[in-house]
Amino acid sequence: MKASYLRAAALCAICCIAGAAQAAETTLLFNRGALAPLGIEVLDECGGCVAQRERADYREQRYAAVDAASLRWSGRPGRFGALLAGAVRHQGGPRLRLSSGERLDLAGFQLRRRGSARMGLELADAAGEVWFQLDHAHAYVAEDGALSLQHMDMRVSEVLAQRLGRPQWTGVLVGGVQTEGLAAASADMASKAAGACPLQWPSVAAQADVEMLRLALNWEERQPDGVNFYRCGRSDGLGGHSRACSADSEDGLVVLAPDASLRNAGSAAVAWYAKFSPPAPPYANDQHPFLVWNLYRLDADGQLVQIAASAAKHAFHTINAVCDCAQGHVLFPGCEDTYGGFSNDYPSGLAPRSEIIPYTAQWGRCGSLYDKDCDGLRDSDEGLLPDDAYNRAKRLAVRESELLPSRHVGARWFLEYWYVVRDDANPWNNIGLMQIEPQKVRGQGLDPNAYVWRFEVNDFRRGSMLDRWLDMAPAGAWQRRSLVSTPQGRALLATRVTRRGDGRYAYAYMVFNLDLTLTRTSGQEPNLRVEQNLGVERFAVFTDPQALIEAQDFAAVADTGTSWSVARDNTRVAWTRGSSTPLGWGLTFRFGFVSDFAPRDSKAHLGAAESIWHAATFAPLRDWEPVSRPRPAANAADLSSTVGARAE
Repeated sequence: MKASYLRAAALCAICCIAGAAQAAETTLLFNRGALAPLGIEVLDECGGCVAQRERADYREQRYAAVDAASLRWSGRPGRFGALLAGAVRHQGGPRLRLSSGERLDLAGFQLRRRGSARMGLELADAAGEVWFQLDHAHAYVAEDGALSLQHMDMRVSEVLAQRLGRPQWTGVLVGGVQTEGLAAASADMASKAAGACPLQWPSVAAQADVEMLRLALNWEERQPDGVNFYRCGRSDGLGGHSRACSADSEDGLVVLAPDASLRNAGSAAVAWYAKFSPPAPPYANDQHPFLVWNLYRLDADGQLVQIAASAAKHAFHTINAVCDCAQGHVLFPGCEDTYGGFSNDYPSGLAPRSEIIPYTAQWGRCGSLYDKDCDGLRDSDEGLLPDDAYNRAKRLAVRESELLPSRHVGARWFLEYWYVVRDDANPWNNIGLMQIEPQKVRGQGLDPNAYVWRFEVNDFRRGSMLDRWLDMAPAGAWQRRSLVSTPQGRALLATRVTRRGDGRYAYAYMVFNLDLTLTRTSGQEPNLRVEQNLGVERFAVFTDPQALIEAQDFAAVADTGTSWSVARDNTRVAWTRGSSTPLGWGLTFRFGFVSDFAPRDSKAHLGAAESIWHAATFAPLRDWEPVSRPRPAANAADLSSTVGARAE
């Protein structure tokens, strides 16, 4: 049996417990993978909840509100402004047990405005003690003025962190909160005119341009976006990862994702409809962006490797902050939006990248994880997969061994993330890059040996990881940035050559496949099916036949088992995937070798099926070739070139 997923059900874009009524209610979604090693257990007895269920690592408990009208809000009709003072109490409440054995009975819990925050809430018990703080809310305004705050992050409060004996755990993400109809409009709402924003879709005259921010300007506490840890598990031999990570474990899978904030810096609106919404302008489908993220390690010797990749997160709603436009399904020019860590991990919003045509940002709904039989309705299994909480078809799950500073002395780690947006005029300012510091921290709980991971953000900037890598080149290095731009998508080739102490030259070629695929489809939107989404299958560099080529290098995404073969002939060094995995969209592979010949201007080939695309690069060639001088400092912009493509 399936449930219709129409515009009226937009509040369920991330999660709904089946059979939910339209009465004022709150759903608490506890991430047990994050709670358990902190020493917090959510008991099976939900304390008078309306409904309860398990989804992946989340335990969901829904409670009825007692006095929803006691929390009010101000703004304009259809446009949220700010919460007013007040609180909403509930019937029943969750029951928690701490590692000390202490039990917390949150019966009669309340949601109330946090201080003077515009839309920040806190979850307090009946006596007023605050146990969780809530942020990154999306406001939904009903026609009758009832306000629902959805997709909120639930974080450990200062009081709870102190009770656990770990004050540094204040603000740790442990789940999410959804409300329905918990705040009523203030009495003077009818006298206020609603903001009207002109709707102009992308065209020759107007362009959409989504750019990544680290902080949406309206967020109530000015806290920059960060990187969230969700769980760390080791294989249990039964197809799952139920064993806790320990002090000396290296085989655990660590699941993480960023918060994400953005702005429409263009002059055209961007469609932002939840999946399975009725077909809507301008593409006659349920068009929305997709968030993806990659994790990299830059080792002390300058070698860069991608160590993990996410699936794709379906966006579903925009708050349209910092502008006078109504929230909903259109991101207007000048408006901002934000997504917190909870919504970027919840299982019903995640899906494989292979379902998406990246260059056009089209989702192949038919045959997808959520509509396997192509009937236009969301499948009753809601896309759940075996070992869903760690399944790489839906999560960025990185092996602990790739994160341990003790194993990678002097290394640095980076998280790259961006939205795939249809008709985005400039995808490069849509990429955010955070330098992060992984830390493994002792936990507490039923397993006294359990450990958790934390990720401190040391730097944020816009641009790809390869552009940052070029920026960090040592003085005297040769390097070049070449953009391959084709009707099927784009790829970035970053070349670096350094002279070694023995007089030879180390050549490194990094290929970031932004959105280059050979795609085969059937059907038309909204009933589109992606039959094939083929990435890059070959990479070759043209070299001198007399050049010594040795120490050939290849690195795909770590822990994926991907291995390409390499061969040398009189004109080139070539890597081919054979039966292994292609360089899929959004991923970065490394190629390289050592040669006795100095670098000269040359070209590289990228290929898939019968197509070949060219890119400018450096390679070992004899002196009669034109030579580009070594760069005195690291600046990727001054050696950038864009090349076209042809099929052969």
